[in-house]
Amino acid sequence: MNPISSLVFVLLLAVFPTQIFCQNLIDRACGYTSYKSLCLSTLQLDSEAKSAKDLLTIAKVALKHTGKKAGEINAEITKLQGSAKDEGLKQALTDCAENYGDAIDQIQDSTVALGNKKYNDVNTWVSAAMNDADSCEQGFQDQSIKSPMSASNTKFTQLSSNVLAITNQL
Repeated sequence: MNPISSLVFVLLLAVFPTQIFCQNLIDRACGYTSYKSLCLSTLQLDSEAKSAKDLLTIAKVALKHTGKKAGEINAEITKLQGSAKDEGLKQALTDCAENYGDAIDQIQDSTVALGNKKYNDVNTWVSAAMNDADSCEQGFQDQSIKSPMSASNTKFTQLSSNVLAITNQL
């Protein structure tokens, strides 16, 4: 490294140490995940993640976004239930609402477990929430209906997978 490059690097660290460290922390955390681009896009926009000093905080933020997505999906299901005419679709949506009610509870339990550093419990609860998303999707297949929830279920599962990958590094 030439002297000018060294000086620029030192100046950058002096002026932007938190931003450089936190961005590297987000990059490091997302590097463990199977859905890195989703992880990066989720965490880079979150002020709490951008100011995080450790992976535990990053895991908490990732879990927060997973819980938020579960709530959004639950609201989407409720909206679809109001307009569903087909009995098979109504049944599948009712089952999905129950699945995501459970998933929301499990994400909340995961948040408590993460706060208590009970990482195995986090993995158990998040995995159970992922199974709920799979069960929701399966309900449409059982009714031989194209799922209106596929994209949402997939995103929730990917967010959950990212939480598991980050938590496994704690």
